[in-house]
Amino acid sequence: MNVAGLLAQKTCRMCSLAAKINALNMAGLEDDFVPPSKDLVKEIAKPFNNWFSPKLYGFEKIERERPALYVSNHTVMGLTDGLFLGLEMYLQKDIMLRPLVDHLHWGVPFWRDLIRNVGMVPGTRESCSALMEAGEHILVFPGGRREVCKHKGEAYQLIWRNRTGFARMAIQFGYDIIPVAAIGGEEVFDILVDAKDIMKSPVGAWLHNSGIADRYLQGGENLPPIVKGIGRTIWPKPVRHYVMVGDRIDTTRFNGETEDEDLLLGLRGEVELSFQHMFEDLQAYRNNDKDDEWWRWLLKKM
Repeated sequence: MNVAGLLAQKTCRMCSLAAKINALNMAGLEDDFVPPSKDLVKEIAKPFNNWFSPKLYGFEKIERERPALYVSNHTVMGLTDGLFLGLEMYLQKDIMLRPLVDHLHWGVPFWRDLIRNVGMVPGTRESCSALMEAGEHILVFPGGRREVCKHKGEAYQLIWRNRTGFARMAIQFGYDIIPVAAIGGEEVFDILVDAKDIMKSPVGAWLHNSGIADRYLQGGENLPPIVKGIGRTIWPKPVRHYVMVGDRIDTTRFNGETEDEDLLLGLRGEVELSFQHMFEDLQAYRNNDKDDEWWRWLLKKM
């Protein structure tokens, strides 16, 4: 390549970087975010990998040069949701996944600094827009807090209500959607008492009468369940996790049409259908998986 070509290439990169920084600044996000070292990430990942022994499928569909909106399901308490996907994307493909997380996290001192340092951002439309303008790989959980606060009998249900925000953002910026289904997290804990049980109790009556339930907990639906893990403790059971990366869903075919609610619901339905198929496939993989250590099997039964 000649000198003029090299200069043009360098100028293009500088313009791209400037545009990225400007987009992040406009949304009030950190433009000086520095990913943690891979050695540190490997050390952090080690106990999680040893305890949950995850298996990933379809990982080859992820391309560093093709940013996408990764849409995933929450499991009860959300302990490991998105964890193994994010770890492997960073370690294997040098992609720092940027999860959009509930605003409640940002009100907790120290915790908010920790999650910011690993690339998480507030789950707002402004944050998502800035990340898309900057060409980032983004993770979103449409079920939000309600899907984390599962009730009994809701394992692997997508509790997305009427939300279509993720579909609207993907269409607006021409982002591919990549569904990512995960199983295993629903069996880490057993639900002893769920939100319905709590709201029927004297505690629930107080939450209702005080206005706390309506003001902060969606009428009590967003109350975290009381759970147990191994034995009578809340230590998570060592249940193997299975994660599947689905096929890309192109949104450019909608030509930027973001105001047609039927179209948005149709796209959301397309994503939900993908999850149904992946849940079935992952359950089949798990049923046929004989590679399970004796200690893991024993602790899961406690």
